[in-house]
Order: sequence, then C-alpha cells, then structure tokens
Amino acid sequence: MTEHAAPPVLVAPRHIAGAGEAGIVITHLREHHWRDLLEPGSLRTYLESPDSTIRLCLEPNPERPWWTVVGTPPDGELWHSSFGARTPAEMVLAFAQGLTHPDHVPDMDLFDVLHDAGWTRPFARNPYYKLQAPDQLALWDLRRDEEVTGWYARCRVYGEPLWSAVLSAHTPRPAVTAFATALADPRPLPRSPDVIPTAAHKFLARRTAVPRPTTELPARTPPTPAVRIR
Repeated sequence: MTEHAAPPVLVAPRHIAGAGEAGIVITHLREHHWRDLLEPGSLRTYLESPDSTIRLCLEPNPERPWWTVVGTPPDGELWHSSFGARTPAEMVLAFAQGLTHPDHVPDMDLFDVLHDAGWTRPFARNPYYKLQAPDQLALWDLRRDEEVTGWYARCRVYGEPLWSAVLSAHTPRPAVTAFATALADPRPLPRSPDVIPTAAHKFLARRTAVPRPTTELPARTPPTPAVRIR
C-alpha cells in the first residue's frame, strides 16, 4: 500500500511556519539570469548576479546561517545579509525580489510597514526602532554595536530561537523593506504538517488543509479559516 503525504496546512503567523521550499528563491534568481558558480549536485548553492556585484550562498549547515548574501557594489559600501535555516523561504524570496526588482518595492518607511501591521514597541521605554509582532514572537530591531550594525529580526517561542536574520547597514533598502513587508504580512503560509517547527505546534489551535488542485467547480460555501496560532 502506498503511503500518501499529509496535505499541506495553512500556518499563521507566518514567522513560525518553518523554512518552506528554498527552491522558490533559487528559481527566481536563476530566472533573472543569476549564474551558478558551483557544479550542479553540490551541497551548496552559490549564485552570482548578472553584474557580478551580489552573491548568494545557500549552505545547509546547522552551525551557520543557511542563507548568506554579500554585495560588493563598485561605487558603494560593502554589505551582507544572512538568514537562519528556519527563516520562511517566502520572506527570503521577498528579499531577493527586492534585489532583482527594486523599483517594484513601494517607497515606504519600513517602520510604517510594521506599524500598519500592528507591530509595537515591546516596552514603553524601548526606542522607536525596536518593534515586536502582535503575538510577541517576532522582533525587529536596529542594532549598533561591535558585532552588528544594521537591521536584525528574530523569532522565538517560549525563549527557544526559531530563526534570526541580519541585514547590514548598507543592504539595499528595497530588499530590506521587501523582507520587512513579507515578515509583517498577515496571510498564512502553506506547510506540510511534518515540517512545522516543533515549538510552533504549541500555538496550533486548528489545522486547515489546503485544497488540492481540481478541475471541478468549487461549491458555494463560506471560506474555511486558516490555521491560527494563538
């Protein structure tokens, strides 16, 4: 008897959904003429932008960030960004889209993006540039210290780190804004139940299967609510 994989479910808030499919990022960049610098079949994926000023490395190493992006503009400051293994791929894709299509990213203050999504300061005395998600599981911060100068985002559940991202000060602003916009997006993400981080299961109030593709006309029924994390 053939075993069938469990159907995907919708997970919200999206920052605890888990990594997802890294291939959506790689496919997007290849479609925009980023070159592979390593032979197919390598454990790492190493891509370079058409103008050779940006390189992205995807390396499945649990001791290091899985995603690393380095920019070396000829007439600007060097920059780098990194994303942990369980950073949702949809957010990394938004970052990549901000690199390939910066003119498609609205010219908005990223704090306005987060404020509009209900993000607030963790405590009244916190500076304006430190914001947390409505569920208090994700944090956005601007750091200026010896280790990091730039934007920092993380997600924790009961103190257990799920993922973190670092975007240095000179990271192209459209890419930073696109990432922040994807992070604050309230829409759930589809995931296979067996890849949702264990810590996130504590917040699963209900699981709603994502309908499989069909050629039949849909019945006129009210929409089914997505999985909500409480």
